[in-house]
Amino acid sequence: MIRVFIVALASVFILNSCKKTSAEIEGEVRELWLQNLQKEQVTGVSVLDVSLVQKSDSLYTGILKTKEPEGTFLYNLEVTRAGDQLSYEVIGDGIPTDGRNTHEPDDQPVVTDSL
Repeated sequence: MIRVFIVALASVFILNSCKKTSAEIEGEVRELWLQNLQKEQVTGVSVLDVSLVQKSDSLYTGILKTKEPEGTFLYNLEVTRAGDQLSYEVIGDGIPTDGRNTHEPDDQPVVTDSL
């Protein structure tokens, strides 16, 4: 009986020691993002920060902050982990952090409402 307990305890320890920390996942997401930019031949973009929160064993959500030629942007991410494989999905558009509204064309005058 003690042998079974020791084997079970060792198995739990090994499984827990193989788990990646949020910081390690964040680093991998940063590298995946940069690799995808390189594949798409996008230049002038750097990753400033990645911040994730673990929602379940295989799901993380958070933000990725970038510096781009047009300004600094935040992207909402959903990261899925299956074994050693990571994948991410960008939820919505990048949100500018410099106060600009990117949903209105810059060359169109803003019409004020008259009440």
